[in-house]
Amino acid sequence: MPLRQTAAAQGGAPAPLLEVVDVTMRFGGIVALDGVTFSVADGRIAGLIGPNGAGKTTLFNCLSRLYRPAHGDIRLNGRSLNDCAPSAIAALGIGRTFQSPTLFDSLSVLDNVKIGGHSRGRNGPLADAFTFPGSRREEHELDRAARAMLAFVELDGAAARPAASLTFAQRKRVELARALATRPSLVLLDEPAGGLNQEEVAQLGALIRSIRDQLATTVLLVEHHMGLVMSLSDQVVVLNFGRVIADGTPEAVRGVPAVSEAYLGTRH
Repeated sequence: MPLRQTAAAQGGAPAPLLEVVDVTMRFGGIVALDGVTFSVADGRIAGLIGPNGAGKTTLFNCLSRLYRPAHGDIRLNGRSLNDCAPSAIAALGIGRTFQSPTLFDSLSVLDNVKIGGHSRGRNGPLADAFTFPGSRREEHELDRAARAMLAFVELDGAAARPAASLTFAQRKRVELARALATRPSLVLLDEPAGGLNQEEVAQLGALIRSIRDQLATTVLLVEHHMGLVMSLSDQVVVLNFGRVIADGTPEAVRGVPAVSEAYLGTRH
């Protein structure tokens, strides 16, 4: 049986920031997500795990509105995202990274991060073209915020370097800084530990905790590195064949037989 953890069972947890309600996604005759339901409280780190093909990335694409579910609702702070365009998601408070960092190699590290901040800018293209005072003020604020996020991920010394000169681990940190430059209430991390060595994974874990503790940002991460997920997460949601088979604390999820079966296969 799926394990469910209510707010009361978690000792009076904060109100949900993210609510995923009966989300179903189909690709032709294939059901990629089948009635997925869970919530993530404000100020938590939640891990979304499952075998390959379980529907994790599909769900992330629904959360960032790259896909529109066939059924169900996704709410952020009680607001439905069903009618939101992908371009509006950052302004509503969701940041995202991808499995492979997508940077503009010809631009500086700083400019790559500033691109994230521009998604929440208030000035339109006319103000930018004529450098109105409001546009100059906003650009100054974007520069300040981008530098702060680069310092947060410990790459402030690389601000002027071209992105093409970075290592893979550094590229991941720049993409994370760009996502955080949007000042999100929720950040989606898609396999942040992929391609990193043991030392880099340990540093990443400390950084993700700092996102929650210092930036007061809720984290939902898809990750195959079980040691990282279980050590970081306040909550773990397990998908298998597009369905939630467990949802609770790391300790509780470890004890669910369906989770072992999904990862290891049923023993005969």
